[in-house]
Amino acid sequence: MAVGQPRKWPLRRGIEPDNLLGLVRNTAPWLFAYPEPPFYIERLQKYGGEELGIVDYFVLCCCAHWATCGTPVPTDVDNAIRGKLWELDETTPEAKLAMAEWTLKAARWDYRPVTARVVTAPSGQYVSMHEGTWFSVAVGAYAAHRGTAMGERIMAAIVAEAQREDKLWQELVSAGEGLDILRASALIAHNFGDLDRVADMWRLAPDDPLRRAVYDAAKPGSPLFGGRLGWAGAISQRFLAAENHRYFALREPRFLRSSRDFLVPIGPFLDAWGMRVAREPGELVGEAVRAILDGIARTPGSVAYSRALAGILEAFPGGMSRLKQFIPSKDERLLSAGTLRAQISIPRERFEAQWARYWRQVPRP
Repeated sequence: MAVGQPRKWPLRRGIEPDNLLGLVRNTAPWLFAYPEPPFYIERLQKYGGEELGIVDYFVLCCCAHWATCGTPVPTDVDNAIRGKLWELDETTPEAKLAMAEWTLKAARWDYRPVTARVVTAPSGQYVSMHEGTWFSVAVGAYAAHRGTAMGERIMAAIVAEAQREDKLWQELVSAGEGLDILRASALIAHNFGDLDRVADMWRLAPDDPLRRAVYDAAKPGSPLFGGRLGWAGAISQRFLAAENHRYFALREPRFLRSSRDFLVPIGPFLDAWGMRVAREPGELVGEAVRAILDGIARTPGSVAYSRALAGILEAFPGGMSRLKQFIPSKDERLLSAGTLRAQISIPRERFEAQWARYWRQVPRP
């Protein structure tokens, strides 16, 4: 099959393009009115149900995942863009090359419009969880082209991104801003975790050049990159492991999908997010509080949800005396006593000042 030959439905199982766009609209409807969009949002806005070849379908899936992986309800195309689409019978060598070229282009997509989980260094370089998304697709592209010139190009791009994150990490540590160091440690651990999982999925051999260069780079104790990324992983493992989740409970209040303003930042620092939620009508705030309490029950050890509640109670007009009109009495009791009340009562400044010192407790390599 020639590259670009019309074929609307390249998978026997998976998400049909029209359905995929429906899922994107369901999780982030604001994307379709985003002004002056970057390419991946524009592609979603302009898809009109036309037939797609395998390459165009791959690109559409990448665009959908880039646009939604910063939301609590990302589109479920991870395995397609990391693995399945590279191995289909109709994915010819020419199509694989075109998909690999798109993978290299995707490394330059500006994802900041679609996530609140970003740390920016003094130089202006930034990092988020999207680098992990790109790593996972790039490892698939590399595995599909091992031993070829394209494989070398993909590997070089992966190593360059790893080096960029190492440099950014060093810059943040030198600046000494504790909260940004904590946030970045979680992002780096996530990104290289994605890389490692897809390397395992493709069963890259222990002596594979890519595996030797970057595998386990952010695992505590790793000697790669002078042990610096392993140190970032150790900080994340010690302090942020319980916070590195998808906030599944926040899928339930549908109003949280209506605006970019409700994208969830890096936990556990959710006070400001809670204050934004508190500006909504009381019925919606009550809905959010009920979901947050469900999240607390689902994720023992996490304090992010309690900080979201702290922000809500600080900013909601009338505070608890008015909020109780919009929540069940059992939830009011949870908020008014016990461990949860103690966590919510810690002022944001004191909470963040305490956390800003934690990274120093993990010895440098």
